[in-house]
Amino acid sequence: MTNDLNLPGPDSDYIATFGSGDPHTLFGHGFAGAIRDTRPFGTGITGTKHFLHLPGHGGRPSPGSGWSYGHIAEVLAQALTSTSATQALGVSMSAGGLLRLLGTSHPATRNLEKVALVLPASFTGFSAEVADANRSYLERLRDLVAAGDVESITDLMLSREPTEVAELLPVRAWTKTKAENLVNTDMSDGLGLALEIAVDESAGDVSTGNDPLSALARFPGEVLVLTHEDDPAHPVEVAEAIAAAIPEAHLEVLPAGSILWRGRHEVRRILGEFFG
Repeated sequence: MTNDLNLPGPDSDYIATFGSGDPHTLFGHGFAGAIRDTRPFGTGITGTKHFLHLPGHGGRPSPGSGWSYGHIAEVLAQALTSTSATQALGVSMSAGGLLRLLGTSHPATRNLEKVALVLPASFTGFSAEVADANRSYLERLRDLVAAGDVESITDLMLSREPTEVAELLPVRAWTKTKAENLVNTDMSDGLGLALEIAVDESAGDVSTGNDPLSALARFPGEVLVLTHEDDPAHPVEVAEAIAAAIPEAHLEVLPAGSILWRGRHEVRRILGEFFG
């Protein structure tokens, strides 16, 4: 019987590895995501590709309630070190975890030469409108998870997608699987992450240049920020703020629904050109 490489276990630190040679690239998924979701981003990227399951995902135990970007960052740091990665791609909450590492000049980032932040979900805060929308969505989602209502969770998640995307049968099937995981696993411990921010501007000492934004600005590697329009969970304004904080960052904003569904060819082209 062949092991499913999309479901690595504790013996490999929940990391599945494909390919060989340099460079080594680490891929991290978003909340309620999985290795199956990040593998398409690796198409066309040469070398060795390492795909990580974060805690609470893919059979990896949750760290308990009260998830934070600090915890996610530490898990990513361990994976960067164990894989000797010189490149990294993070989707949504993994993008936030990578930002936390860069903003603290974590030793695990010293060998990073290229970082792609895909659909970054948070940065230093949200506008009042976005914060209110996130809070309302989260409260509704928590109620539905507590009730075990998979169909209503699926509908609620799809309500944040463009109508033409939400109506696609593969999209509904994929979203229903995420809803089932929220109900049937300990992944729901991390629902509060939607209200957290990845980088704390108040941390450190601005006068000495030891604050997170200064650390981000000093990162010597290349950074790609990739997002798409009309996504309430991943506002374009967040991606713009990240790109502004990292002077050499390259920002790509695609049409609505592009990154996971309607623009895969363009996404692969952008990532292929960035990582080389």
